[in-house]
Amino acid sequence: MYFKQDDIDKLLDNLRIEEVVGEFIELKKVGSSYRGLCPFHADTNPSFYVNPEKKICKCFVCGSGGNAINFYSKIKNISYMEAIKELSKKYRINIKEYNNTNVNENYEKFYQIMEDSHNFFMEKIFSQDSRGALEYLSNRGLDTSLIKEHQLGYAPPKWSELYELLNNKGYDNEDLLALGLIKKSEEGRIYDAFRNRIIFPIFSPSGRIIAFGGRTLEKDNSVPKYINSPDTPIFKKGKNIYGIERAINIKNKNYSILMEGYMDVLSANIFGFDTSIAPLGTALTEEQAQLIKRYSSNILLSFDMDKAGISATERASFILKSQGFNIRVLQFEGSKDPDEFLKKNGRESFLKVVENSLEIFDFLFKLYSSEYDLKNNVMAKQNFVERFKEFFSNVENELEKEMYLKNLSEKIDINID
Repeated sequence: MYFKQDDIDKLLDNLRIEEVVGEFIELKKVGSSYRGLCPFHADTNPSFYVNPEKKICKCFVCGSGGNAINFYSKIKNISYMEAIKELSKKYRINIKEYNNTNVNENYEKFYQIMEDSHNFFMEKIFSQDSRGALEYLSNRGLDTSLIKEHQLGYAPPKWSELYELLNNKGYDNEDLLALGLIKKSEEGRIYDAFRNRIIFPIFSPSGRIIAFGGRTLEKDNSVPKYINSPDTPIFKKGKNIYGIERAINIKNKNYSILMEGYMDVLSANIFGFDTSIAPLGTALTEEQAQLIKRYSSNILLSFDMDKAGISATERASFILKSQGFNIRVLQFEGSKDPDEFLKKNGRESFLKVVENSLEIFDFLFKLYSSEYDLKNNVMAKQNFVERFKEFFSNVENELEKEMYLKNLSEKIDINID
């Protein structure tokens, strides 16, 4: 059996997570959340929190949690798909079940391998080997509770520690290779793909582990600073978004904040901006835009303020406009990226940046006009208008296009025709 993502989203939208969790542990209301003893470790001081608004649960000691399906699957010791089936019947939420196939049986196996790997990385983040990782994260503003909350991990420097664990669990080398967890040298030697790296888990919209990002702790400049899982049977880099597991927040608040990297997203969440997401080491794709659009068509672009970041903002705006998004652009002064700005200036200053954000047309006008002499040079004005060609070609709404054209016409004093 398997279920389409839209039906999984429907189930999560309609489940009351406090009701699902409350069947198994006694919960007490604390403010807008609930708290109880964690059922996944020997808990004596209630450390398991349930947040009905965000529809998530979390233990701040052992790190267990997720959405209602994740919780039900783990506490009943059943597969994710079985949890979906049971919960939909239990709470009478009508979703369609599709017949099983070998492909989907393999998918379940792949998800289990990724979950076991994630648990390994999360355990290692607090091991003796991880001092450098903890120092780095501490310097970036993440303490122990935040590391656990965001389920960060650490890949130790040994060549094959993860492989040995997964091999002992009986997983096939071909599956581990397919998931990008291991590599094989020309001589046939097998070794871990992630070594001496901070691990950022990448989730599907329904909260399942599908990939990893790794930030190196090596001082060697020849080692890539960041690496991501390659495309695998359950992960396509150009179709997934970092932070999309919190899509319920985007849906509830009706906007997302698109940032460049993992640390930008984590910093934003620490300061309460929990609709933050990021592409996965690539320029934004049409498929990623379509995924975000499922939850809201309002988006704030919050990329770095360097030349590459401004170029990425321009390219992303064309793709987003082609999908019908309402776009505003955040601009930071005195900081290279949102992460640095938040740490230097805090939440209230970031909110002011949001208030002063530019609608995408105004941002592009400001950007392009800085490159041309529009007062005295006719050719410059013509070239300036040409710069807008790609933007206008991606505006699908005719009324919106007419309004933009009128605005451009008035600003540069050229007849709209």
